[in-house]
Amino acid sequence: MTDHPGDLLPVGAHALSADPRLAAAVRDFGSTYGYDYFDDAAVARTLAEHRAALRRLGRGGLVWAGSLAAAVGIVWLVWAATRTPDNMAVAVAPPAAVLVLALAAFVQVNLQGRRGLRHPFLEGYRHVLAAALAHDAPVAFVPAWLTGRGGAQLDVAPLPSYAAPAGAPSTREGTAPVGPPPKPAEVEEYERIAEHGGWHDEAGWTLVVAGAVGVGYAVAEDLPAAYASVLLVGLGILTWIAGHRLGRRQQELSRAARRYLDELTRSQAAGAPVHELSPPLRKLLDTRL
Repeated sequence: MTDHPGDLLPVGAHALSADPRLAAAVRDFGSTYGYDYFDDAAVARTLAEHRAALRRLGRGGLVWAGSLAAAVGIVWLVWAATRTPDNMAVAVAPPAAVLVLALAAFVQVNLQGRRGLRHPFLEGYRHVLAAALAHDAPVAFVPAWLTGRGGAQLDVAPLPSYAAPAGAPSTREGTAPVGPPPKPAEVEEYERIAEHGGWHDEAGWTLVVAGAVGVGYAVAEDLPAAYASVLLVGLGILTWIAGHRLGRRQQELSRAARRYLDELTRSQAAGAPVHELSPPLRKLLDTRL
């Protein structure tokens, strides 16, 4: 494995082999699907290849063609409908056909994506992750792309159900040759503030506009009391400043968080367990994958 945090695996080979019952299940999955899921380097490489293939599909020519056709079809349809033609059906038929072609392109992309997610290696790896979770192995994250999760938070290819055998021993993390690196204070601060941004620009702009409208109303109607709305302008500017400072601090702390992900990657390669990442770290990792 490299030092790049993108090589961080959901679960390492040492964690998979620490519990004999889990190790046996992983070997069975490997035998069934024809892959060695204990080979961290091969698993990382193959996951990266499939992830890249799915991203190329989602950004490929068929998607661009479908998007262009959809835009043209909608504009054409609105234009045709507003002309109030004598025969509406004849006027809207061509743009409707363009929209059907756009829909067909999107459906084709979706089908290709689903077929890609059903690759034997990915099918087997989803079983591996399900078994690891059932045996309480330290799983750092479940890649959203691996389950085909979309904007509605629905999984196209969810992890299969798996029940650990009764009486199965839990993963013996104490047998790991090394432990995970301690989390620096800067990373903990990053986790606390990473979700607080994103609203300052909108709020600041809204306050400034509201204040400007109030001042304009005061001038137009000669209402001295309405001049108090200028305070909204000041509040909007202060909101912008606070957001800028928060964003700058987040950027500074994100560098420490990325270094921490690097350390997690190296420690996982050395056999240390990597426990579930917090949502801010998971989001940061997604930007590097």
